[in-house]
Amino acid sequence: MTRTGDRPTAVVGDDAATLFAGPGEMRALCRALDWAATPLGPVEQWSQSLRTMADAVLASRNPMLLFWGPDLVQLYNDALRPSLGAASGPSPRHPRALGMRAADFWTDVWHVVGPQIEGVMTRGEAVWYEDLHLPIQRDGALSDAWWTYSYSPVRDDDGHIAGTLVVCLETTGRVLAERRLQSLNRELEVERSRLAYVFRRAPTFLAVLRGSPEVPYVFELVNEAYARLVGHRPLVGRRVFDALPDVRGQGFEELLDRVVVTGEPFIGREVRITLERTPGAPPDELFLDFVYYPLVEADGSCSGVITHGVDVTEHVRARREVERLLVESDRARAAAERARAEAEAANRAKSEFLAMMSHELRTPLNAIDGYAELLELGIRGPLTEAQRHDLARIRRSQRHLLGLIDEVLEYTSVEAGRARYDIEDVPLDETLALCEALTAPQRRARRLSFHFDGCDPALQVRADRAKLGQIVLNLLTNAIKFTEPGGRVELACSADAERAYIVVSDTGRGIPRDQLERVFEPFVQVDARLTRAQEGVGLGLAISRDLARGMGGELRVRSTELEGSTFTLELPRA
Repeated sequence: MTRTGDRPTAVVGDDAATLFAGPGEMRALCRALDWAATPLGPVEQWSQSLRTMADAVLASRNPMLLFWGPDLVQLYNDALRPSLGAASGPSPRHPRALGMRAADFWTDVWHVVGPQIEGVMTRGEAVWYEDLHLPIQRDGALSDAWWTYSYSPVRDDDGHIAGTLVVCLETTGRVLAERRLQSLNRELEVERSRLAYVFRRAPTFLAVLRGSPEVPYVFELVNEAYARLVGHRPLVGRRVFDALPDVRGQGFEELLDRVVVTGEPFIGREVRITLERTPGAPPDELFLDFVYYPLVEADGSCSGVITHGVDVTEHVRARREVERLLVESDRARAAAERARAEAEAANRAKSEFLAMMSHELRTPLNAIDGYAELLELGIRGPLTEAQRHDLARIRRSQRHLLGLIDEVLEYTSVEAGRARYDIEDVPLDETLALCEALTAPQRRARRLSFHFDGCDPALQVRADRAKLGQIVLNLLTNAIKFTEPGGRVELACSADAERAYIVVSDTGRGIPRDQLERVFEPFVQVDARLTRAQEGVGLGLAISRDLARGMGGELRVRSTELEGSTFTLELPRA
């Protein structure tokens, strides 16, 4: 062996220990291998070209593989060794690969690389492949692998092609990383598109503003809701307060600066803002709920503000309207309470006045009747027929006036809630028969026909006996009073499971439709012209309805003008 500089150069005749001297796993394996058992034969018989290429491959820091001779016996270096997999475990490929025929070892990829190497060996072609997908068996399983490699022909001492030098770099890690990066980029693009869509179509307004107290704020992004809020003005790329000059002086410049300087978000509730959303139109008053978020970069610096919020103008206006209506409602309620109190006070004063006047009038009326009776009895001397006739008229007028006063007293008692009710089971047939008998003289006097078939003797109602009779008598009396001679009055009764019904109908003048409810109001005569012919103060029906309701019943009317009226008294059954 000779030296060229400091590097040893192999010469023919060197043995394996000399040719493969030096550090490294593969040199040690080459020294230990029985090359005589391979088609290459003992190292001492190798040609100078083979020795030189073997030394160069083992010395290279690039992954290299040398195929030599007709059998393509292989030799590889330390840089290639990791691509063959672990040296332990099931079916390790290293170091078994050293000294093997290529076709016997690379069975998993020989269908690809075999023709490639044949082209190099037969035609002397040098070829290059980049990131070629060649799955290989390693660590007991077929695994994906990508390779960038070149094939170069190597000539023997006589100039003939004797081998193929492979410079082989496994690029599996880089290819997979690039593919993963591409996949991540595609996913990122999809997410970016989704985010952009959500940003644009979000129902709340969103905008990204870049800037600081030293650098004017510029619109970087705005969504549709924000553009709609400000009247669809051109915004992106423009300075904020150039694009929206009408918001200057409303406090937003200070808010943006504070968020950027402090890095703390600002939360605004129902913040008032005026905006000219229509060119040339008066500014609109709006109310916004919004948040200013600091836009923080990777290094922790704040480069702008994200604004996010909703227009709550309608909500604020609706709430204010409700508050206004509540105030007005409270005022109206207070006014109604005052009016009710005043009406109740006036009603009490009226009732007290009527009661007082009625009591005051009873005393002189009773005196009139007493003195008239004394005169009739001849206490003051004998009377002529004319005088006796006049006294009779005086006493009739006194009794009529006293009856009117009693009616007023009863009404005031009922209205004031002082009427007492002795509720019991009252046979209806018995009560109606008594009322029929009591009104018979009036019917005969007015020459009216009358019909009453009686009631089921077992039918009873829950009522005050006297007040029930009073109501029925009042209804019959009114029917007789307002029915012209020759007319007809009917009395009937019926019942269902819970209620009993007493019906009084006549063929009298009837009541106009618009006056039906007024007949139950106190001191009302439907036709004032009738008051003189049919005496009364208009309290009978008002008292009757109040008495009916006091016993848990009701009094109703149906009428057709000029055809007659029907009054129905409804009471609970016993």
